Amino acid sequence: MKPIKIKCLSYKNSIFTLSTIVFSAIIALILIFILSVSINVKAQDSPNIQPNNSVASCPQIDDRIGKKYQQENPEEEFDFEEAVFVEPPNPDGVTQVDIGLYVVDISHINAVENTYRLEGLINLVWCDPRFRIDSQEKRHEIYLEEDAAAKIKRIWWPSITFINEVGEYFRKNEELIIFATGTVEYREKFSVELKSLFDLTKFPFDQQTLKVEIESFAWDENEVKLKIDEQKTGFNSSLHLPEWNIYDLETQMKQKQELRSKVPFSKFLMQIKLIRKPGFYLWKVIIPLMILVIISWSVFWMCEESLAARISFSLTGILTVVAYQFLIAENLPNISYLTLMDAILSLSFVIIALTVVENIVVHLLNIKNLKFLAIKVDRICQFAFPSIYTLLLFVISLSYFAS
Repeated sequence: MKPIKIKCLSYKNSIFTLSTIVFSAIIALILIFILSVSINVKAQDSPNIQPNNSVASCPQIDDRIGKKYQQENPEEEFDFEEAVFVEPPNPDGVTQVDIGLYVVDISHINAVENTYRLEGLINLVWCDPRFRIDSQEKRHEIYLEEDAAAKIKRIWWPSITFINEVGEYFRKNEELIIFATGTVEYREKFSVELKSLFDLTKFPFDQQTLKVEIESFAWDENEVKLKIDEQKTGFNSSLHLPEWNIYDLETQMKQKQELRSKVPFSKFLMQIKLIRKPGFYLWKVIIPLMILVIISWSVFWMCEESLAARISFSLTGILTVVAYQFLIAENLPNISYLTLMDAILSLSFVIIALTVVENIVVHLLNIKNLKFLAIKVDRICQFAFPSIYTLLLFVISLSYFAS
């Protein structure tokens, strides 16, 4: 009887297994493509928020309050230059302040330090009856830049501050208008670094919310109440962020309890919702990583005797995955939880590491003259590895996006 001659690979089996790998790779790429497209569609379908440029109006002044201050200030001509007020203009109630915030630019979004830089225009309007002049001739005073900064220190104003500010605050332009009716309007262009916590669980397919929190530093809710000026609140429609899409903007008023006061403060809260553009990580990391994993499976088509060549393929893949992990770590904070990217990298690392185990098993079988069994193990792995990798990629992605 002639001995059975076993080939490393038959033509029929090679066509079948290669088709399996190609099919698995296509399924994995389609999955990633669907995730990417769904995020972009969501960003595009969201309403485009346009700021209103209409002039904000100040609430009507109570004539009784005006007369009260006129009795205290009997001069016919009010001296705008010498006025110094440190008390709120309405001693018998709450002073309402209309606030508008227009976002000009967002930059330096840093997920490692949980910070970003905001450039915008802030507009405040309130009524101070102490500036009211009963005269048929309309009168107003306009102060710009240094004059506005000096004047605002000599009159009462809401003394607003960004409570989540962590970096240096720059005032670029200032304007103060005091009308004869008692209306005071303050405008300012600013740049400030703010803190906002990032949730990177779904990175690089994550969504983030940048918060802007403003309240009065000195006056609690019994003295100053902020009210959103919808006409002067919004963001620049031409604002473009290289790595993000802006898909929503929300503003609301809240109460915040401070340790320095038993009475809560009126807080203006703006939430800018962003969706990350995953293109960079998709084309530079995820797809090359998947191709690398697929290449590592080529050892299953190599003859079982060539252990050194098989091991070198697998070790090269492992070292490349480790290099990718260091690359991603530079753009992420030291967080304790696994991101979606971490899960994909870890899965790829384990799959490639298992090819090393498979190579050793095949080598041991070959040493024990179980060549037929060694080839059978290779052929099982030719189908099992692509199927398991594709299935686990789908399960991991589904679990992260379902959470």
